Formats: sequence, C-alpha cells, structure tokens
Amino acid sequence: MQLLPVFYLNQVYQQLRLWECNVDIWLAHNGLMLEQLQDPHFQVTFDDYQRLITSAIHLSARPDLGLHVGSRIGINTHGMMGFAILNSSTLKQAVDTLKQFINTRTPLVNVNTHETASSMVITLQAIQPLGVIQQPFMDALLVTIANLLQQTTPLSPAISQVNLGFAAPAYWQQYSALLKVPVHFNQASTQLILTQASLNQRLDMADPSSFIQAKQWCINELKKLDLQQSLSDKLYQYLLQSPMPLPSLSDTATHFNMTPRTLHRHLTQQQTSYKNIVASVNHHIAKQYLSQSTGSIKQLAYQLGYVDVANFRRAFKRWQGTTPSEYRQQKRVK
Repeated sequence: MQLLPVFYLNQVYQQLRLWECNVDIWLAHNGLMLEQLQDPHFQVTFDDYQRLITSAIHLSARPDLGLHVGSRIGINTHGMMGFAILNSSTLKQAVDTLKQFINTRTPLVNVNTHETASSMVITLQAIQPLGVIQQPFMDALLVTIANLLQQTTPLSPAISQVNLGFAAPAYWQQYSALLKVPVHFNQASTQLILTQASLNQRLDMADPSSFIQAKQWCINELKKLDLQQSLSDKLYQYLLQSPMPLPSLSDTATHFNMTPRTLHRHLTQQQTSYKNIVASVNHHIAKQYLSQSTGSIKQLAYQLGYVDVANFRRAFKRWQGTTPSEYRQQKRVK
C-alpha cells in the first residue's frame, strides 16, 4: 500500500488550531500524535491521508480548508526543493526545478509545462485518482505553487491567469482574492499561466553555488525514493494511471522492460502477484466510482473488465466485506 510523507499535514493541524478547532480530537480520531506529524520521516497510507483531510474539513466545517492551508505554506516549508527554487537564477529555472523535484514533497501529482510565444503553461495533474480529497488537495497545491512563484518574483508578478479543471465551489470568490489574477473554472486542466517575458528575468535571491548544492540533494532524494519504492508499488501506480480495462500481464511486463516470467518472479519474491495487484487497483477504482458516481454497477463491472456482473459483485464483497450497492448506500448515509 502506498505510503505518503506528512510534510504538509502539519499545516492542516496548524490551520485547525488557528480556527480554534479541537485538534486533540482530530489527532485522536485518526490515531496520530503531534510528534508524528512533525516527523519528516513519518508516513501514512493514502487511505489515512484521505481520512485526515476529510475529517479536518468535517471538524472545521470549512470546505475551503485547502485554500487556507496552501496560503500557510511558505518557501521554507518545501525543504531543499524550496531552497533550490529560492536560489534559482531565473523564474524558468525555478519552474523547471519544481517540475523535476515536486515528488520529493508529494508523490500524488506531476507538474508539466509547455511554452508558447507569449506564455508558459504549468499544468498540475494528479498521478492517481484522489477521490474525496481532489478539491482540497488541488486547492492547496494551486495556492502553494502560486505563492512559491510569487515569492521568487515579488516585484513583478509572473502569473497572468489560472485555469481550474473543476466547477466553481461555493467559495469561488476566494480564488481571485488569493491569487490576484483572473480565474476560470470548468477548464480542461488545472493550470497556471506565466508571462513569457517574466521567465528569463534574473531573480534577486539567485545564488548558483547554493542552487547546485540544493539540486544535487534533491537528485539524491529522488534516487532514494525510487529505491525505496518496490516493483509492486510501481506496478500499482502504473495500473492506476492506465486506461480501463487494465493492461495484460504481457503488456505490463513490456512496459517495465521485462518478460512476463521475470515480472512474475519478482512479484513472487515480494509476496504478491500481478493478479493480486490488479485486484487492489480494481478495488480502489470501484470504491471511488461507487462513492462519487451515480452510474450503474453494471457499467462499473464492464469498465473493470468483468463480463458477468455477478462475478464483479462477488469480487467486491470479497474485497470490501459488503456488496457494491451496500457500500454505495453507506457512503450516501455519511
């Protein structure tokens, strides 16, 4: 099961305290201690990560939690990646650094860029389905990155526009107030648009020597994270991002430059199998679908590659302990 760092969850804790919420209840409800949230090496499962954020929103009754948490996160909160960005020579180098090393801080998102004659477009893309935390997570990430870029160019703001890949929430007016640029909802992707003219301006805090040292640390950290991630974890992430129905064992082995037999052997050594990982991915996708969609269970079964809906129902009950209909009803009650 994927483990996530808690770098930014302490900011959730601090925001709850600022709102005078009972943070002891929040910690106890999630089986955590403050010392764990403040430990840079502590990790939680994705399910726990979801639960921490959703319970914080429930406790505070503030669906705009993500925007406020993002506003709290300064450049120093980003560790060595933030230090490298701060010491970049140009805004373009700062953006390239963010793009290259964002996964040292969170493995849930990718940052992609493309340039036109007049702008650079930064696209934020979730690596896996985020489910119920999609909105608060993207809110926090968007404001965090906007603040990061604005702190590197405080005298000449580089962001000219923000596109959001979701409908305007009830608190939609806060986006423009925080970002101070035009904000457009219901767009194809979540993006920050930078002016081309700002990209090559020399930054006031530029220090090439410090940048090189910080970048090398980030490179080493990425290598360490890659070594820590097992083949089964990488396979799980690959399948989560694949179109439905999921690729075959043979196609997956080709993606990882292995034969099916070699892939099977490696997974056996990790006490799992391709079949078990596919089941875990299908379970995850099914839970997200049943929680957030009103589509039919038959449609879900076919999307997951089940010809017989009854077989899917039996599989889901084996995974979850309840039928798909019962699970959906439980989520609606909550």
